[in-house]
Amino acid sequence: MNNQEQARAELRERFYRSVAETLALLHAQPDRDREGVMQTIAGILASTMDLPLVWIGRREPVGDAVQVLAAAGPAAAYATALKLSADASMPGGRGPVGIVLRQEQARTTPIDAPEFQPWREAAQPWGFGSCIAAASRTRDQGQLVLVAYSADGGPSLSGELLDWEQRLVDELARFWDHHLLLQRSLRMSRYRDAQRTIQRALLEQPDPEAVYRTLAQALAGIAGAAAVDVFAADGDDGLLRRVALVGPLAEAMLALPLPPLRTDAGAVPAPTLAFMQGTPVIRRLGVAPAEGDVYEGLSARAGALGCWPLFSAPNDTTANRAPVGVFAVATVEPDAFDDEMCRLLDEIAEAAGLALKQHAQRDALLQEQQRQTYLALHDDLTGLPNRRALDQYLDKVLAQARRQSRQVAVGLLDLDDLKPINDLRGHAVGDRILVEVANRFQQVLRASDYAARLGGDEFVLVFGDLEDESELDELLGRVDAALRRAIRIDDAVFSVGASLGIAMYSSQTIATGEQLLRRADQAMYQVKARKRSRSRWWGMALPEGQRDHTVELDVVASPYGDHAGILLQACRETWERQLPAVVEQFHAGLGLHEGIARLLDVLPAADLEILKIRVLQHLQFLLRPDLDMDTHRTRASRTGLFHAGCGLEEVWLLEAIEQLRDILAVQLGGSGPNDRRALAILLQRLGMERQWQLESMRELQRRRVALLARVNALAWSAENYLELIQGVVDALVSHREIAACAVGRPDTSGELTYEAVAGVAFAEYLHALGTGKAMPIRVQAGSQDGEGPSGRAWRSATIQRCTHYGSDPSMLGWRDIALSLGVVSNVAIPLSPVPATPAVLLTLYSPYAGGFQGEDQQAFVGQIKSVLDLALARLAPPRQGTELLPFFVRERWRARVATDALQMHYQPLIRLADGSISEFEALARLRDDSGELLSPARFLPALGADDLLALFGQGVRQALACREALLQAGHPLDMSVNVPAAALEDVRYAGVLSGLLSGSSCPPPSLLLEILESPIGTEHDVVLHGPGMQSLRALGIRLVEDDLGAGYSSLIRLRQWPFDRIKIDQAIVLQARQDPLGTLRFIRQLIRIGHDLQLEVVVEGLESADLFEAAAILGADFGQGYALARPMPADALANWLVGHRHPPRRGGPRTGLGALAGELRWEEQFVALPPEPAFWARHAEGDCDPGEYLHGANLGTALNASHQAMHEAALAGPLDPVYRRRRETFLALLVEHVLEREGG
Repeated sequence: MNNQEQARAELRERFYRSVAETLALLHAQPDRDREGVMQTIAGILASTMDLPLVWIGRREPVGDAVQVLAAAGPAAAYATALKLSADASMPGGRGPVGIVLRQEQARTTPIDAPEFQPWREAAQPWGFGSCIAAASRTRDQGQLVLVAYSADGGPSLSGELLDWEQRLVDELARFWDHHLLLQRSLRMSRYRDAQRTIQRALLEQPDPEAVYRTLAQALAGIAGAAAVDVFAADGDDGLLRRVALVGPLAEAMLALPLPPLRTDAGAVPAPTLAFMQGTPVIRRLGVAPAEGDVYEGLSARAGALGCWPLFSAPNDTTANRAPVGVFAVATVEPDAFDDEMCRLLDEIAEAAGLALKQHAQRDALLQEQQRQTYLALHDDLTGLPNRRALDQYLDKVLAQARRQSRQVAVGLLDLDDLKPINDLRGHAVGDRILVEVANRFQQVLRASDYAARLGGDEFVLVFGDLEDESELDELLGRVDAALRRAIRIDDAVFSVGASLGIAMYSSQTIATGEQLLRRADQAMYQVKARKRSRSRWWGMALPEGQRDHTVELDVVASPYGDHAGILLQACRETWERQLPAVVEQFHAGLGLHEGIARLLDVLPAADLEILKIRVLQHLQFLLRPDLDMDTHRTRASRTGLFHAGCGLEEVWLLEAIEQLRDILAVQLGGSGPNDRRALAILLQRLGMERQWQLESMRELQRRRVALLARVNALAWSAENYLELIQGVVDALVSHREIAACAVGRPDTSGELTYEAVAGVAFAEYLHALGTGKAMPIRVQAGSQDGEGPSGRAWRSATIQRCTHYGSDPSMLGWRDIALSLGVVSNVAIPLSPVPATPAVLLTLYSPYAGGFQGEDQQAFVGQIKSVLDLALARLAPPRQGTELLPFFVRERWRARVATDALQMHYQPLIRLADGSISEFEALARLRDDSGELLSPARFLPALGADDLLALFGQGVRQALACREALLQAGHPLDMSVNVPAAALEDVRYAGVLSGLLSGSSCPPPSLLLEILESPIGTEHDVVLHGPGMQSLRALGIRLVEDDLGAGYSSLIRLRQWPFDRIKIDQAIVLQARQDPLGTLRFIRQLIRIGHDLQLEVVVEGLESADLFEAAAILGADFGQGYALARPMPADALANWLVGHRHPPRRGGPRTGLGALAGELRWEEQFVALPPEPAFWARHAEGDCDPGEYLHGANLGTALNASHQAMHEAALAGPLDPVYRRRRETFLALLVEHVLEREGG
């Protein structure tokens, strides 16, 4: 061998050694930093092969430019200056790298080759002789390229190395893909944690600024975004206003100009474009940058920018809705915004939008409440305080006077002769006079004085902080002068007088505000009675108990009692004949009131007549001589609740009672003193009626607010969908306005199936439905049973109402049963965790007319929807088409869990190394009343948190008893029991378990708890250090992570939580029937992870002998499945154990799947060998599981020949391209054989 050949051989040997070292690095550290690994690999190749330069580059999926990721060797600086491309039309795309990227075939190129000409001058100082380049495509359709340069005069990189170069870059691409998937999984896990944090914070009903801050802090602090910039659309000068900016790049983004709301410029900033379009905008930074885009300045530190608009209204409201803000997320990774990430950020934006909408509703509700409070405390005509405000003020001012030993004068003023003006000029003119009088009072009164309007032409003046009664002369003189001035209305001039009665308060004459008003009222009537002969327009009330015998009117101090009864009895018979006319006039007036008329219009004709009768009966009730205050107050409060439940607004009530007062004064006001006194009593009772009704209406609103707080608490605390909806309906039905409520979803036929129900009325409806005596409720249009509020709400994704079953034609099919059950109206609320896409329907049934259409009621219903939309987004409710569980079935199953109907069945686990039975897993079964034995998959979704705790207690009790019986029979076996993830936080589980263990002979380590997955997602460290986990560990039992690899399993959780064992999910195992090779590889990786963490590994779902054999060969510790035994009742276990025979595996595999598992282990061992031919030969020439299987099965020539050819090629080592091709051929044939055996 000459020197040149020897040099090439040495180069080839060093190349093989460096490739083996590189592959070992890739397999040993799959989770290392990508760029760091690339740099290490380039360094290994350059140093081991003594090359001047090795570099690794990347072409992104979008674009043709090649970025140098890593470079090593003395000439590394040459690589960093390269500008290469995959585009043949570009100068950088015509060389070896561009050709390799396009042809995807490895090649060697001498430096003097024509295609190297553009770089030859720059390469000459480095002394390159040739280069070898290979490229491989990654899963995202990008490419990795590996390029190595030999020194001029040294051994060239010849074509015999091409296969190895290609193999190496293929492995780099696989590593790249694996790392991307790992990083993507971790990134998505962080973003999901951030999403849960955001949803939890949003359920606290924050204001918009807090919503924006929460978005920024969670996405940057938890998800790890490089920066999150949140803007509101209420900025000055046409710019978006920055509300929150968080993250490592915050300082860099802060230096950028604020984006405009809108622009016509060519380069539109991404936040502006997202705001203008109302859709997300994603830009990769540094890739085809738009000229003038200020965010391109971040490309050195960020790879991508995604901007999402925020809406405070759902997207089903109007087509022209405008965003209220935008949040921008900058990520280091250029490919971060894949489909899954975008969907998650869509959900976050929608949840934030719901919170913004909820705040807008809450703010509107608060403003409306403030408005209603103002209206409730003020006269809507004059703006003066009304009787309720007056009562509150009197309590305050009298207490102050008592503390300071001052006096207070309370005056009741009645305008003289206003009625003739109303009759002649109309009430509009009279109203303007009242407004002018009120304005004049406010002009002349002191700051310490007070004016209120009681109604009609009655006012109250309160003069506070008086030292002596004599001070009144001056004050009343100013009021008198103001009243005497002529009042000009348009072209007419009016003069009005007044009569005023005053009652004094001092520390010597203690009295309540109500008592002072009664005395002032008496004095006012005395003054008015002497209007033609009086010397002054006001009079002073005598102290309590004294009487002025000169007065003509004996005014009654109290509207109740014997004296009032005598006066009313004298007028009652005459007045009752007049009351029907009063009612007709009153009803006609209500019909002219826009708001009240709308409520009356929903009533059937018969109900309108009933309403008139009830008004008449109520007036007769007010005329009762024997009426006492307590009886009156009780009935007035009940009437106020009725009015509020029907949607009557407070201000409407005040207007209606004032109207009734005027009618009564005209219709019943006689000329005799007794008539006047009796009328005064009736009007006083009516005034108290008004006050008590208002108080009850406000109390109902307070109950609504308290109920919303309960629903909000449930929205966050519920662990699952069924717990949420049942808790919500149970809370709602306790409310006075709700007779029943139900939550349901349509089945495949469109009929609503109700999963949660509360209230006797709806339960009776479901019973009638089950017996065919009631019409079902559907969601499709075109049929009567789909045209009610429920169907309309589901189709439109908007709240719909039936204001009265008796008058709504769409409710004809349900009218009779609803009214017979006391249900008068309803409101259907579509709950949509994704806007405009109902997932669940909540229906509230009311015993009142109106269908919750009052302003406060609408806000109440809207708040419920907003809170539950967010809650369902958190809990991910069942999607349409999944199995529905009717309410009655669920309730029946829940009740049976606590009885002997719960039966534990037991499935054995086998120790795969020796075939012995190690334990039994206790699996719950529920005997339905039909005799059917239900699996956990059927009945577990029906159970709430308390039910699961009861199930756990029952299950452990039976399992411990079963273990004791087996022990007595000579079988000392362990026992495992499933437990929900909530047990790690709920200390009640540890308490139940502690009591059961203390009453048994079971050593704690012999009991294993298998932790089921939870969809809620809890902070790992919170659970680890929480009282639930700590209490369980303190008992000494063992913990098992169930269903690893499926559902919400997490490798982070696996590493952080103190598990003793893992169970690989059977759903993964069963995929071996469709993809045997991929499934076995995945199972093997999970087994290796478990063993690396010093955990035992169980493979469940082993339903056949070949799966058992494969699990054993792959290294699992335990197996479980139907191939060993199905779950059995406790009384069958002893006999099964006696008859059970499962000898340990000896010799080679007996099944094709076992042979495939053996081949994977053989290859794993082969790759791990030292890179020496002697080791390769020993491994290739030795026995292997596939060989033993093929020899014993006598399967024919093709599979045997392929297996033998693979072993012959293995003599050249695991990286040999011939070996690789032959191995792939053999695996394909073996997989085909496995699938044929499975199909046969």
